[in-house]
Amino acid sequence: MIKGLHLSARSLHSGNQHIGVVANNLANINTSGFKREEPFSEILSAEGQIEVRQSTDFKQGELVHTGNPLNLSLKGEGFFKIETDNGTRLTRDGRFKISEEGILVNYNGDKVLGQDGEINFGENIFQQNQMIYISKTGEIKVGKETVNTLDIVNVEDIKSLSKAGSNYFMQPNEDFVTLDPNEYEIAQGFLESSNVNPVEEMQSMIKLNKDYQSSFKIVTYIDKSLENANRIGKV
Repeated sequence: MIKGLHLSARSLHSGNQHIGVVANNLANINTSGFKREEPFSEILSAEGQIEVRQSTDFKQGELVHTGNPLNLSLKGEGFFKIETDNGTRLTRDGRFKISEEGILVNYNGDKVLGQDGEINFGENIFQQNQMIYISKTGEIKVGKETVNTLDIVNVEDIKSLSKAGSNYFMQPNEDFVTLDPNEYEIAQGFLESSNVNPVEEMQSMIKLNKDYQSSFKIVTYIDKSLENANRIGKV
């Protein structure tokens, strides 16, 4: 009976974690470039120990036309490279803008990196009446002048990436590889939508809630049974 209580309590704990994952996915349905998190899974390690892991679904989201020349999306492999106060981060979220200093940044104000470092348009970009053109390979031009080329990177093992908040991914060693232009395509004026399917997530939420309620009932039943057994033992 004690073992049953332990298993049911463990089920409640994992169920609570899974519900949190699904709730986070649903909360980010409209977040550009968001990649859905998959439920936690228990894996038996080589040492015979049970490890709890969580993986990310990196499936491509649909592209949505915005018409904003600083909205960019990626088709195929790779990530945009971002410089933050906590190190280099990767993202598929292409909501970019030009800072007051003329630097290309994302919605957090973090710098978007090119192959030659930060992408600097210069302060006079606001005084010029020239179009910003970004090619499919990431070459950035203002009029006929090339400013920089976006540094589109990937990692050897996609599972080595972990979420770092603000729609970022991180890798401890920052072992990034600049991709060959034939491995991706940049679409200017488009954003990649979240790859969360709301119907599937709602179905998962309903199932998880039912399983959670069942486990809770089992814990309650066993707890009452142990209480009754203890009371009888004292008579």
